[in-house]
Amino acid sequence: MPLTGPIPEGRTFFCPHCGALYSVTYSRLSKSDSNIAKCVVCLQIMTSWDSTKVPIYKLVQRPDDA
Repeated sequence: MPLTGPIPEGRTFFCPHCGALYSVTYSRLSKSDSNIAKCVVCLQIMTSWDSTKVPIYKLVQRPDDA
C-alpha cells in the first residue's frame, strides 16, 4: 500500500527487519506493561526500553514485499 498522505506527526522509523515505515511519538507512563515494540508486519522486536518515556509506533506504510 503506497503512502497517500503526509506522515503523521512524530519522527519516522523503519523496522530494521522488514523495512515497514512507522511514525513514532513518545508518551510518559508511570509503568508500562511491556518494554518492547514488535513490528505489526513481521512480528520481530524493533526496539526495547527501560524508562517511563514510552515510544508509540503507528504503521504508516508496509514494505512492498509484505
